[in-house]
Amino acid sequence: MNSQKTITFIVSLALFMDALDATIINTAIPAMAHSLSVNPVDLKVALISYLLSLAIFIPISGWVADKFGTKRVFITALGLFTLSSFWCGNAHSLMELVIARSAQGLGGSLMLPLGRLIILRTFPRHEYIEAMNAVIMVVSLGIMLGPLAGGIITDHLSWQWIFWVNIPVGLLTIIMAIRWLKDEAPKKIQSLDVLGFILFGGGLATLIFSLSHLSESTADPSMTFSMLGLSIFMLITYCLHSSKKHYPIINRKLLRIRTFQVSVTSNLLSRLGFGGIPFLLPLLFQVGLGFTAQLSGLLLTPIALGILLIKFKSLSTRVLRLLGHKRLLLINTFFITLSLLSFEIINAQTSVYLIALLTFIFGFFISLQYSGMNSLAYAEIQSEDLSAAASIMSITQQLSQSLGVATSALLLRYYSPDSTQHFLLIPPVFHQTFIALALMTALSTIIFLRLKTGDGRQMLTKDIALTPK
Repeated sequence: MNSQKTITFIVSLALFMDALDATIINTAIPAMAHSLSVNPVDLKVALISYLLSLAIFIPISGWVADKFGTKRVFITALGLFTLSSFWCGNAHSLMELVIARSAQGLGGSLMLPLGRLIILRTFPRHEYIEAMNAVIMVVSLGIMLGPLAGGIITDHLSWQWIFWVNIPVGLLTIIMAIRWLKDEAPKKIQSLDVLGFILFGGGLATLIFSLSHLSESTADPSMTFSMLGLSIFMLITYCLHSSKKHYPIINRKLLRIRTFQVSVTSNLLSRLGFGGIPFLLPLLFQVGLGFTAQLSGLLLTPIALGILLIKFKSLSTRVLRLLGHKRLLLINTFFITLSLLSFEIINAQTSVYLIALLTFIFGFFISLQYSGMNSLAYAEIQSEDLSAAASIMSITQQLSQSLGVATSALLLRYYSPDSTQHFLLIPPVFHQTFIALALMTALSTIIFLRLKTGDGRQMLTKDIALTPK
């Protein structure tokens, strides 16, 4: 195995572990809620706490890697992620689970962007999409095995094992990283903008939890809007503070690059529409339709099969070369909207084979969407800015995923006929939620209209070189 393939496999295992952890929990939510004596929808805070921890600490991942060395930080992150997986399985209350998931998110906040950065620095720009396709093929196995494994473990063992299965994968990845990753000497860097980190991280944390609190079964509106106001104040203060810094936590100058700006904004809006689907579907299947956790996991598995198909033999790269980023993203957004609307037909009488087909189609189109949106981000980024760009993209993806889960839960509460006391999770509530999310997804079309026909071509051919800006 050559060095490039070995490094790709190490990064793939790290992201596989994250994907497995993120998807395996979904089918176990009802069982976990019963064990911890909480409402199933309220358990979304355990999902959001992990994603939120990622969003808070990812901004300093590049700074930490430069200061202490990429290999050392990556291995430390893997160790923290593995240890906190053991803690999650030993949690005895929702609060303890949230804290353990937050610690796990801290490990992931260093592991995920550094994995992407390692790939960016290992391969030439025009080979990035194909290299990431290879990584995503492995990650898709985690997405595919997660719901199924979660269902089987929940039905036949206990939900604690959904976290403990990470441990052997984590240990193997650590051993391989120690053996094969190249050491990078720490670099001379500027001191960390601690105030900026507090303002930005605190603002994001307060924003997510305020939106999450809106959908709680017993929410206090005055407290929620106070938190929302505080988050806005902190983020505005950060913007004013960072404008005076030569080395801010977030390099906002990159947002002046049109293709990067489109990638960031489209990720935010698009994931508001479909980012909460992995949270919604298990609830629909198990609570709304009364399916077992194992059947629910089987019905989610086709999502990963759809992802695998579009990555197989670089099919997504071929489609991008044929249509270009702008045309593909406009057309594909339309099909994702239709896919979300198709979930509205799912009820107790719907064939499980039809449900599996619908989830497969959804997985196929969102994978193609991610390939287009995410590769577009690096099209015009200079080599010296790759670390900062990777951090911003990781923040965007994790933040928007958190917002997607919070938005989905908020819509469930809004459409629930008994929303003042408890969630009434019946199929019509889910159907109305899917329609609302489809409309939100369709709005992202406006963002893609800003693209030009040739945008993103640097990611598809080696004959086009970047020029300094």
